[in-house]
Amino acid sequence: KVMQNPELCKELLQRILPGLEIDRIEYPELQKGINLDADAKSVRLDVYVKDGKGTVYDIEMQATETGELPKRTRYYQSMLDLQMIDKGMFYKQLKPSYIIFICPFDLYGVGRHIYTFENFCREDKDIPLGDETAKIFLNAAGHLDDV
Repeated sequence: KVMQNPELCKELLQRILPGLEIDRIEYPELQKGINLDADAKSVRLDVYVKDGKGTVYDIEMQATETGELPKRTRYYQSMLDLQMIDKGMFYKQLKPSYIIFICPFDLYGVGRHIYTFENFCREDKDIPLGDETAKIFLNAAGHLDDV
């Protein structure tokens, strides 16, 4: 229920993504369902948020380690993209999006509080793909001096 408050939601996102300037939050939705086809795996997003620029944020609370979070973020990303673009639209109309998992455990076992993943060229890490997506894992059990 706390995340339904746009100001609290904005404050949390601003702390997770300090480099972004979020002017306002529009329509925080709790438990937003995405079901494209009767045979397709559906998704229920914990907190689905858009900001004033159309950037989309999916905030998930994950209590247990299932071994599926990296692939789950991939699937969730694709579902968000399907919600953003309709037939006849150009791909450049896709807005930036963030998948954020808040966890009480360290998914990667390194001790970081935050792990941020973006797409880049393997041969030259200075070349970003430019798809404007990120997957972020917050680790409440982190111990490094990284925040």
